[in-house]
Amino acid sequence: MNYRKGVAAFIINEKKEFLIVLATKEDVSEPDYWKIPAGGVEDKEDLITALKRELNEELGVDTNSIEILGKSKYLDKYLWPKYISDKKFKETKIWYDGQEREIFLVKIKNYNFKLQPEEICDIKWVNKDNFGSWLLFKDQEETMLKVIEEFKDLF
Repeated sequence: MNYRKGVAAFIINEKKEFLIVLATKEDVSEPDYWKIPAGGVEDKEDLITALKRELNEELGVDTNSIEILGKSKYLDKYLWPKYISDKKFKETKIWYDGQEREIFLVKIKNYNFKLQPEEICDIKWVNKDNFGSWLLFKDQEETMLKVIEEFKDLF
């Protein structure tokens, strides 16, 4: 299987909350999809560069204000529905069965988010006890719980 490489960020604040973002829908009939900020790694890009670029693109975060606190031993790895793989193939000419993201813990100094409306339409700060109800996929919640346990002192 071929997985697209990606990065994801648990952005945490001083209240031990973390940021989830609402993905912009292409079709209004699609369900709401909340997630932690994430994106793909571009060709020949290292993980840290990809993480900073994605946070800048999606949230308008100044890359100099990003402090990386750690990298999880867990991956956010999942298969895409065929229509997503087909769409990505048309865009990139590379077939991906799904995505495999490295997960980082991040603190943002002086954040003033400017959302990229093509990708993110809302944000919400949640804590380890109330985030699950916002998520669409059970596997996503299970992975996030493992990361929260791994870095429990920060949550």
